[in-house]
Amino acid sequence: MDFLTLALNRKTTYEFSERKIKDNSILKILEAARWSPSCSNSQPWHFIIIKNAETIKKLINISSYGGFHTDPSLIIAVVLDFECWESSEHRCVVNNKAGTIEAYLSSAMATLSMVFEAEDVGIQTCILTPEEKEASKILKLKEGDQTVIILGFGFEREGAFHKKRTRRELKDMVSYEYFGGK
Repeated sequence: MDFLTLALNRKTTYEFSERKIKDNSILKILEAARWSPSCSNSQPWHFIIIKNAETIKKLINISSYGGFHTDPSLIIAVVLDFECWESSEHRCVVNNKAGTIEAYLSSAMATLSMVFEAEDVGIQTCILTPEEKEASKILKLKEGDQTVIILGFGFEREGAFHKKRTRRELKDMVSYEYFGGK
């Protein structure tokens, strides 16, 4: 599938079936994340694969919009690895300031890569923001590491709820040469 088709087909899944994801698909999704761009090639991420239904339920319950979802069969937690993005050799520095924003953006790129790879192999996703302190406890993170986002993966349940997908017109969000330029 070409990229624009992936982008047009991708949607948030709210209701998952109990069908499990094959390990080779999980590896392909992780490989897409691994090759995502990152600031100064810092790769400030760590991915935690969660298959345990009880842990999945806990993470869904502490996440924004988690109550609107049935539990996916798999979660990948995207964790900012503090040692990686704060090390002196792998960081974006502007005016002696570590690139915290760049670390978050890099993790977002890895997240998006996983979402589109999943779509390409026929797996549906939901993107959720967990409550940071609770997620850190559940995932047993090291001091300083942060759960940026969690991704639910699975197969949509037949007859599942769908939100209407809409987007503003391109002409309403693009300017030329300066803000508002035609």
